Amino acid sequence: MFFPLIFIIGGLFLISNDMGAIRWYQLRKERNQIRAEIDLYIQNEVELAQELDKLTNDAEYIKKIAQEKFHMVKPGEKVFRVIDRKKTN
Repeated sequence: MFFPLIFIIGGLFLISNDMGAIRWYQLRKERNQIRAEIDLYIQNEVELAQELDKLTNDAEYIKKIAQEKFHMVKPGEKVFRVIDRKKTN
C-alpha cells in the first residue's frame, strides 16, 4: 500500500515540477514559435537586402519607384488624372 502511493506521488512530481514533462512541452512549443519567428525575420532580411541592392544598382528600378511613389515624370511627359465617379458620389 505504501509503495504505490509513493510511486503515484513521485510520478505527479516528475510531471508537474519545473523540470517535468509539462514544462518541457511548453518550452518546446515556445522554441518552435521562436524558430518560426526567426525564419520570418531572415526572409524579411533577404527581401530588404534585395530591395537595397536594386535601389543601389538598378537605375530602371529607381525610375520606376520615383514614378510610382513620388509621381515624378520625365521631361515632356504629360500626366492625366482620372476621376473615379463612383468614389465622388
